[in-house]
Amino acid sequence: MIQFVSKNKKWFGYIFYCIIITAGLLYYRFPSDDLRDYLQIRANNLDNSVTLSIDWIKPWLPFGLKLGQTEISLKDKSSIKLFRADSLFVKPDIWSFFKGKSKYCFDCLAYGGDVRGCVYLKKNSMEAPFDTEIELKNIQIGNYEHLKDLIGWQVDGILYGTIFYRGQHKNLMDGTGEANLKLLDGKVELLVPILSLESIEFHEIKSDMVLKKQVINLKRLELTGPLLKSTLSGTIRLKKEFMKSTLDLKGTIEPFASFFKSMGGVSNMVRFFKQRLKKGTLPFIIHGTIGDPKIRFT
Repeated sequence: MIQFVSKNKKWFGYIFYCIIITAGLLYYRFPSDDLRDYLQIRANNLDNSVTLSIDWIKPWLPFGLKLGQTEISLKDKSSIKLFRADSLFVKPDIWSFFKGKSKYCFDCLAYGGDVRGCVYLKKNSMEAPFDTEIELKNIQIGNYEHLKDLIGWQVDGILYGTIFYRGQHKNLMDGTGEANLKLLDGKVELLVPILSLESIEFHEIKSDMVLKKQVINLKRLELTGPLLKSTLSGTIRLKKEFMKSTLDLKGTIEPFASFFKSMGGVSNMVRFFKQRLKKGTLPFIIHGTIGDPKIRFT
C-alpha cells in the first residue's frame, strides 16, 4: 500500500488539490443569502404564528451548516423571542438516508449554555411526525426573557437535563415525551405566596416528568434550599391556552431551623406552621390553573 501511494503520489496530490479548491469555492461562492431566505420563508409557511430570522449561514465542517444569531419570534409580537441562539450548527447523518430515514443533529449555543441533540424525520418532511432528543448543559434559565409569560412565574438558576419527544409540530400537546431536568443555585417565584414567602432560594431542583395524551405526569419534583426542602407530584392537564391548564398536584414542605429564624418576629406565622406540621413536614395540594393556582394546606 505504501509503495502504491509512493508511485502515485503525483495523482494523490492532484486529487487533494482539487478537493481543496472545490471546498474553497464552495465556501466563498456558497449562496448564503438565498439559502437563508429560503429557510426563513419555509419555516414561516409551516407556522403562521411564529417567524424565523437568521443573521447568516455558512458551510461548516464536517458536512454541515452554521447559522449565526437565530431567533424565533411571535408574528404578532415580534419583541417576544420564543428562542434565541448565538450560533447553531446543523449537520445531516449521511448513513440515515441509506436506511430510508432522515436524521439531523445540531449543536446550539444559547442563554450562556449548550443545547445539542438530534431530530429524526420519518418521511423526510418537516410536516411529518418526528422524534427528537435534546441535551441541555449550563443553561442560564433566567436569561430566557419569555419564561415568565410561558409558565406563569420567574425562575433563575443553571439548567441541565435531557428531553425526549415524539409528535408533530402542528400540535405539540398531542405528542408523547419525557424530561429529566436539574436546576442548580437559583430562585423560584411562587405561584402564590406561602405564608410569608413570595420566592424560594434553592441549591437544587430535580424533576422527572412524562407527557402523554395532553397530560403532563409530574412523577417527582424535589427542591432543596437553605431554608427548606419540598416535594411535589401530580398531573397538569394541558389546554390550548397554556395558562388555563389545570393542576392536580400534592406535595410537602419540610422547614429547616433557618426557616424559622428567617421569619424573625412573625410569631403568628411560626405558630401556624408548627401546629400544622405532620412528622416534620407540612402537606399541601395545588388545584386551579397555572394562571390562577389554588394552594391549600392539609
